[in-house]
Amino acid sequence: MEATSEDDAEKAEFWLENTIQVFDEMSLNPEECIKCVVSLLRNASYQWYKTLIFVVPKERGRMSVTEYEREFVRLSQYAQECVSTEAIMCKRFEDGLNEDIHLLVGILERKEFVVLVGRAYKAKALGKDKRKAKSEVRNARKRFSSKSFQSTSKKFRDEHSRSRINMGHSNPRNRARPQSISKAPATSIARVGNVQSE
Repeated sequence: MEATSEDDAEKAEFWLENTIQVFDEMSLNPEECIKCVVSLLRNASYQWYKTLIFVVPKERGRMSVTEYEREFVRLSQYAQECVSTEAIMCKRFEDGLNEDIHLLVGILERKEFVVLVGRAYKAKALGKDKRKAKSEVRNARKRFSSKSFQSTSKKFRDEHSRSRINMGHSNPRNRARPQSISKAPATSIARVGNVQSE
């Protein structure tokens, strides 16, 4: 069986009925039937089987919610017994969602497929908003730390310039106090004592 998106459900149903008749004639047990059916699957049908049985828990999140919904609905037509009730259909759909969306939607325990899909879209949008907000906060922190570094280095340059200017008496507060710079050596205490004893 090679199913494509252009195939209709009637063609798949016809194939399935014929295959079941053959297996009944061969008196195969259910496990043997599954092995035989899997060997008959081709391309998209085989990929769907692998997804249903093996891949779903391992590779969540490769498709958008829209793509996943479309593919899920299309492929579920080929396995009505796997999605026999809406509750089972919801559970299988949830299992295929990426982990973040699955966590948000899974706690709701929705039993209506349409409602579940709507919640999955909202959860996806919420995840995008959350990532966008984190990115904006990160960028704001980068800008703030960059400005803080620039203002710190500017303060240092300004203070360094002021200290040079202060030495040259250009500051009005320092003009009132005369600063005398003596070029004579300072007298030591020992020398003062010697002068008195002379």
